[in-house]
Amino acid sequence: MAVRCLGCRTDRVGDLLDFGQQPPSNRFEIPGVPGGETHPLRLGQCSACGLLQLIAPMPPAMAKTRHAWLTYNEPEGHLDGLVERLRTLPGMGPQARIAGVTYKDDTTLARFNRLGYANTYRYDPAEDLGLADPCDGLESIQAALDEGAARRLAARHGLTDLLLVRHVLEHAHDPHAFVAALRSLVKPGGHLVFEMPDCTKFVRACDYPFIWEEHITYFCASTLAVFFGAAGAELADTVEHPYPLEDSLIGIVRNAPAAVPRPQAGLDAVLADGRAFADGFAGTRSRLQALLEGWHNAGRRVALFGAGHLAAKFANFYGLARLIDCVIDDNSNKQGLCLPGSRLPVRGSAELGRMGLCLLTLNPESEQKVRARYGGYAAKGGRFLSIFVLSPASVYREAA
Repeated sequence: MAVRCLGCRTDRVGDLLDFGQQPPSNRFEIPGVPGGETHPLRLGQCSACGLLQLIAPMPPAMAKTRHAWLTYNEPEGHLDGLVERLRTLPGMGPQARIAGVTYKDDTTLARFNRLGYANTYRYDPAEDLGLADPCDGLESIQAALDEGAARRLAARHGLTDLLLVRHVLEHAHDPHAFVAALRSLVKPGGHLVFEMPDCTKFVRACDYPFIWEEHITYFCASTLAVFFGAAGAELADTVEHPYPLEDSLIGIVRNAPAAVPRPQAGLDAVLADGRAFADGFAGTRSRLQALLEGWHNAGRRVALFGAGHLAAKFANFYGLARLIDCVIDDNSNKQGLCLPGSRLPVRGSAELGRMGLCLLTLNPESEQKVRARYGGYAAKGGRFLSIFVLSPASVYREAA
């Protein structure tokens, strides 16, 4: 059966990689209690535009966390420069109305406030969208913010000159409807700023744990341009900011009808990257299993550090649960629970000294802090490696 592309809207999405039944990565399990619900995790690619996307993704109600204490952080090293860029847009004088869609926009709004922009607002999930459950996250916001909700928000708060939408578009199950609703919150000729991770680096590196149920679409610059063209929106500018593992991809959209679409550049390369990503999975899984099997047989105990969704996918995708002793995380809310799927126990950092190898699942900034804090572990012969292919200390170098 043909699958409609979430980007260009053609019926040309084909299966690329099936990760099988997966639990929600945020659904920590209780020892001794059977595991909960799972859902197929299937990655597809559109042959017409190249957009990577989940096929029949996990419903928002299932993807929603059951733990209000879970938080997610995004890289922000580029935000000062981005704000300076946005200030040069038409209509962005000191009285400009600037709004943010979610809590992920708070730090950008704060930057505008410090520069003298006082007319700012961030939509409140409970008061503006009726989402009173503290566990309601981006999966719930994208579902609630439809055209009816947008009309109510516009009537209550007025239209904005600039609307910030950081790290939400990739969570949208119907991104075209989501963008249409957001555009109705912006003055004609105003701007919307969409930020998301650029998938290019991890796809080319064949780093599979970056695929997860909460990200429905995986954009690069060319597929983002096609998407906004199909959505009838004018993509005024694209900004790419480099980071070690995933670059930030920003689309600045003018709230005006789209110009005549231009031919997509680099489609063949995007399609080839997708095929190589799919073809490399089995070999990567086998090499990692063999590496950890060797460590296990040599009596070297292995832990993951950081009980987040990347750790969950690393253990589950590669079938490594029996070869890893535990997950170390100093978040007291997580300790005593188990990583979903693999059921690896989550323990505090006091456990680190018993491990011969520790596989870090953290972003580079947090990884540096952990290495500095636990320098004594390495001095006594313990080894820190990273689960990320692009890390200088990648475990994949050992598995080559």
